[in-house]
Amino acid sequence: MRTGHFGFIARSFAGALLVHAFMQLLPPPAEGGVEIVQKDDFSLELGLRLQPRMEIERVGAPGDTMDWRDFLVRRTRIKIDGKMHAARYKFEWKIDRTDQLGAKPSASVENAYVQYPLGRGVELRAGLYDLPYSRDRLTSDSKQLAVDRGTVSNVPDAHGLADNAVGFHFLGKVAGDRAEYAVGLFDNRTKSAELQDIPMVAGRLDLNFGSTKSVFNDAHFGNDSWYSLGLNGSYQGAIEDSTGGDDGSNAALGIDGMIDVPTGPGRLFARGEINALETKKPQGGTAVDTTVWMLGLGYLVLDQRLQPIVRFDRGGGGTRDMTYVGVNFYQKGHDLKVQADIRLEAGTGNSVDGGRLQAQVDF
Repeated sequence: MRTGHFGFIARSFAGALLVHAFMQLLPPPAEGGVEIVQKDDFSLELGLRLQPRMEIERVGAPGDTMDWRDFLVRRTRIKIDGKMHAARYKFEWKIDRTDQLGAKPSASVENAYVQYPLGRGVELRAGLYDLPYSRDRLTSDSKQLAVDRGTVSNVPDAHGLADNAVGFHFLGKVAGDRAEYAVGLFDNRTKSAELQDIPMVAGRLDLNFGSTKSVFNDAHFGNDSWYSLGLNGSYQGAIEDSTGGDDGSNAALGIDGMIDVPTGPGRLFARGEINALETKKPQGGTAVDTTVWMLGLGYLVLDQRLQPIVRFDRGGGGTRDMTYVGVNFYQKGHDLKVQADIRLEAGTGNSVDGGRLQAQVDF
C-alpha cells in the first residue's frame, strides 16, 4: 500500500477518537430496546441496530496500487421480540450492505422463531435462527472483537454448516447453568431442498466455569469473570445430486474457548476456535477437507471504555493468514460504540490490505 494510505488510516483512527468524544455528549439509548406492551400473558419490545461504516480495501493483483474507499451502511436490523403466554418469540428484519460497492442490498428475514418451555428446564425452539455451531457465529456481529467475523466461521458458513438455518432444536441448562446443551435438526440452506433426503443434525455443549451471564460477548463489563469451553458438531448424509447419486455428506467438528477476567487496571479477553470440515460428493470424492482456526485478544481499560484488540485467522491448508489489529470505543457497552481495525493479510505482497471504521447503535 502506498505511503499516503498509512497516513489516511492514521487519520481515520484519529477521527474515531473525535467521534467517540462527541458521543460522550449524547444520551445513552434505552436498555434492551423499547418496551411497547407489557401484560400478564403478552409482551412486545422493539429494537434497532445500525452500523454505518467507512472501508479502504486493496483490489486487483498483489503489489499493484489499485485501492478504493467506500462509505456504506453495513447492517440495518429492525427487531421485535417478547412473550406470548409462556412462549418467547423473536423476529429480525435486515438490510445489509446498503450503498456498498458491488453489492445489491435487499430486505430479508434474519431471525424468526418461537421458543416453547417444555418443563424441567428443557425448551424447544423452531424457525429461522443461528444453528448451535461455532462460538464465532453464535456471537452476534454486534458484539465481535474485530469489526467483522473471520475465516474460522466464514468457511463452515459457506457450506451451510454454521449461521442461520431453518429447523428446530431442544436446549436447556443443567448443573446450576454451568452446562448448556442444544441439539436439533435443520435444513442446509446452501443446497436445494429436493437434494436433502435427511436433515442436518447439529449440536453443541457449552461448559461455563465462571459467570453464566451473556456468554457470547467479545467484551464484558463489570467485575464478573467468564471461563467457557464449547464443543459442537454437525452432520448431514444422503445428499443427492442431479444424476441421482445420494451418498454425499457434510460434516463439521469444532471446539472453542473464551475467558474474560478483571486483571490489573482493566479486563483481559481471550478467545480461540478451531473447526474441521469435510464434504463429500454424491458420486464419490472429497470436495472439501480443511481445518480453520483463530485466536483473539483484547484488553479493556480506561473505565472499561477502550479496548485494543488483535485477532489472527488461518484459512484452510494454511494458505491464507489474516491478522486484524484495532481498537473499540464503548460509550454504553455494545449498545453504543465505535470500532476500527486494519487487516494484514499474508501472501499478498502488501503490508496493509484494508482498514475499517464503524459506528454502532444497538438496542
